[in-house]
Amino acid sequence: MSKKMYPKQSHSSDVVEEKRAVSTVISTAAIRQYTPPVYKENGAGAYVEFHAFDPEIGKLRRKTIKINRINGLCKRRKYAKEIIARLNDQLQHGWNPWIAKDIANLITFEEGLNRYVSHIEKMMDDGLYRKETYSGYKSYVKILKEYISTQKPIYYMYQFDRAFCVDYLDWVFIDRNNGAQTRNNYLGFLRVFSGFLVEKGYLKTRPTEGIAPISKRLYNKERTVIPTDVIKKISEYCREREPDFLFACYLLYYSFIRPVEMTRLRVRHFNLKQCTLTIPGELSKNKKTQTVTIPKKVIQYGIEIGVFSAPMDDFIFSYRLKPGSVEIDPKHFRDHWENVRRALKLKKEWKFYSLKDTGITEMLKRKMAAIDVRDQARHSSLAITEIYTDHSDVEANKDILDHDGAL
Repeated sequence: MSKKMYPKQSHSSDVVEEKRAVSTVISTAAIRQYTPPVYKENGAGAYVEFHAFDPEIGKLRRKTIKINRINGLCKRRKYAKEIIARLNDQLQHGWNPWIAKDIANLITFEEGLNRYVSHIEKMMDDGLYRKETYSGYKSYVKILKEYISTQKPIYYMYQFDRAFCVDYLDWVFIDRNNGAQTRNNYLGFLRVFSGFLVEKGYLKTRPTEGIAPISKRLYNKERTVIPTDVIKKISEYCREREPDFLFACYLLYYSFIRPVEMTRLRVRHFNLKQCTLTIPGELSKNKKTQTVTIPKKVIQYGIEIGVFSAPMDDFIFSYRLKPGSVEIDPKHFRDHWENVRRALKLKKEWKFYSLKDTGITEMLKRKMAAIDVRDQARHSSLAITEIYTDHSDVEANKDILDHDGAL
């Protein structure tokens, strides 16, 4: 005797997955039919048996899970009880062994995702992940959970397939109105996560196979330079309303110190006499210890607001962006920038990090040697530095201008 057991608030994605596998003449109510699993022992051995609707034949089909490999009658029956409990839970939520391609382990997606979260937490605890790497992965997991809970619910691991990944990336790119690079970043995360699931045996193949990133030839990296008059307004506003944040703006604009590096810098990393800052390899993006110049203007301002009067081991930015013993999240800079942006009604494309792009562009416009700018920005090559060069106002070569050849 069949029995319908499915929550009234059925997940829309389960219905979608089922519709892909069955004929349109078969109702979803029929697909959800099953008989409660039971444990049996006979001449064929020990096994758990139940029936579920097979869309290929249009009726209930017997399914068995053999457990002969479990030695000892008590252990076997205990194991069977556990299997039955898991099967009941899966069947009640709409799982169908024939649509799921006869998956034996009955793994929920939540189980695989939780194990991945435990993995990245362990990598962080052991010092194998940097804080920003860990935070990035946690953020991707959070957004993925949001999509599942609000857009396309999935319950089983087999539902995390190529179609799901494509729909998810479309949601990130189109519905959330993110750029091509952001969409590619999410694809990168899905590839990493898929690889983890395959490695741990949750999936046989990566569902991201065949999904291509958007070619970088189709878009340019946003490097929105802030006009000089706007930079002056930012400086004047911050000096009056956000004096501690102005110091962070100075470090980004003049010395190209990345926000995440700022949160790790301590007073002792500055040499006031030499007007330099040494970023240790363990704190920098490229893991190299490098020294950059801090303009006298910036050093003097740091002295004025008391940064260099703090204990040598204090972070230069802590709570409220004042020196202190607690390391803060780079998000603090973005929050302060948002306050400034709204107050001055700046364009949304002018990000806090745009100060670095603007500072590099300004140095190159002032004819500073590209190699010196490269070293100050800690770029790996001149090619990267020259991306910031503005070619719009380059004058024509006078010798070529009046050249009249034989042609």
